[in-house]
Amino acid sequence: MHGKIAHMEGKIAQKKSDHERVALLIETSHEFGREVLRGIRDYEKALDNHWAFYLQPDGMRQNTPKIGSWQCTGIIARLFSAATARFLLGGNLPLVLLDPYTQPICRQYELSNIPYITTDTGAIVRMAFEHLCACGCRSFAFVHSAVETVWSTARGQGFVELAQQRGFPCHVYGVPSGALSWEEEIRKLGAWIARQPRGLGIFVAMDQRGRQVIEACREKGLRVPDDVLVLSVDNDPLLCEMCEPSLSSIALDAYRAGYEAAKILHALMGGHAVASNTRILVKPTHVSRRQSTSSSFDQDIVVATARRFIIDRLADRTLQITDIANHCGVSRRSLETRFLQAVGRTLLQELTNMRMERARTLLRDSHDTVTEIAQACGFNDPNYFTKAFRQRHGHAPLNYRAEVHKI
Repeated sequence: MHGKIAHMEGKIAQKKSDHERVALLIETSHEFGREVLRGIRDYEKALDNHWAFYLQPDGMRQNTPKIGSWQCTGIIARLFSAATARFLLGGNLPLVLLDPYTQPICRQYELSNIPYITTDTGAIVRMAFEHLCACGCRSFAFVHSAVETVWSTARGQGFVELAQQRGFPCHVYGVPSGALSWEEEIRKLGAWIARQPRGLGIFVAMDQRGRQVIEACREKGLRVPDDVLVLSVDNDPLLCEMCEPSLSSIALDAYRAGYEAAKILHALMGGHAVASNTRILVKPTHVSRRQSTSSSFDQDIVVATARRFIIDRLADRTLQITDIANHCGVSRRSLETRFLQAVGRTLLQELTNMRMERARTLLRDSHDTVTEIAQACGFNDPNYFTKAFRQRHGHAPLNYRAEVHKI
């Protein structure tokens, strides 16, 4: 299996130097890859002897690096192609892989001694299904990524199986056949969604594809979240906010995976053995709820309208119950009665719940200060926000953030 790769043109040469030189063949165009890189960076920053990195900013289709005789001592990489797989798996450098089973060529190699990062498909699927179920969905669909990937296939199979186990139908939109333009794919996807039952919850393989689903619904006059709910994976804030309505998404702890991968690579570069079949499992942490799942098919239409109005205006510190009632076209008393009947909580309790949910999301997903988060959640006083958060969650906001991100 292992061959020499020293001092060959287009190859990475291995030669010990005064510090480690690590090649990172990881995509930077997706939130998952960027979070893995952040975890690697933070592990390296804590070391006495810093690493030199080879990193080529690129997407999911990177080629084998052309870096001549650069003195590499370790690699963390995704196998972007069969050529990359042959290059990396035929060498003798310390190596940690990202989802190595994405390439059929891997079956030709013994991978049990190579540690690798992979996502916890079962946990992701369960979180997606439970979130959509809680939103009142009784019909489900899965939309694959735009190109065939092992992780998209696994998520699709897992989601269909779970829905069927629970007694619900689940429809699948596969990988597009042939090269379609953005506009053609939107029209085709929209026509498919329009044929599905109403009250549909769509789980999408990734955020970029989730944006297409929302645009496809708009193309066919389907309202998200009134007619269709949409949930994706990766929680890339930029992508999720670059559509109307904004896209709810499952956040993955790729940062922790990157940190653990760097830790394992450090051990390998130091000559230490790693147990066979070492797997770094990337788990989902939470659903970052945005507008695409802000409603519930089980709810009174007035209650659903009120919830969307609240989500759109959570940062409004002047928001009053009467403002919500006026928007819904009912009296305050009627709205509060309907809210209690629909969700089992008063409107004020639900408003507080929604503000705290947003606060937890911002503490996990952003580096905003407590004052900024308090303002974004509609609290006038950051001290009052801190007190209310501690009473509800048992931690002050910054302690909660530290617990969530603790390695």
